[in-house]
Amino acid sequence: MSNYKFKEAETTACFMCDHVMNKTRPIMLVTHDEDGEYEYWQFLCGETDHNDGDIKITSLKKATQIDPSINDLHALKLGVSADRKTIAAPWELFKVTNKK
Repeated sequence: MSNYKFKEAETTACFMCDHVMNKTRPIMLVTHDEDGEYEYWQFLCGETDHNDGDIKITSLKKATQIDPSINDLHALKLGVSADRKTIAAPWELFKVTNKK
């Protein structure tokens, strides 16, 4: 059971790689970004072996149930990402650089 801390509604759609969704890999990379007028969250395993079909849509609440530690990132500002070296390591924040 997660202690939901995000300001967004629990039903907010977010992106998650199928490795995390299927619980074969932990969440190692979180992004909070925007695309035009839309703000979005991504919860990824941090690996680079993804295909287009590997990204799934789920609710923000479901993401916190899969890994309650992401609640620590509830105040992550737009354009900032977080990653960690191991599941037990602290989240490290970094700025997202969009190249257009």
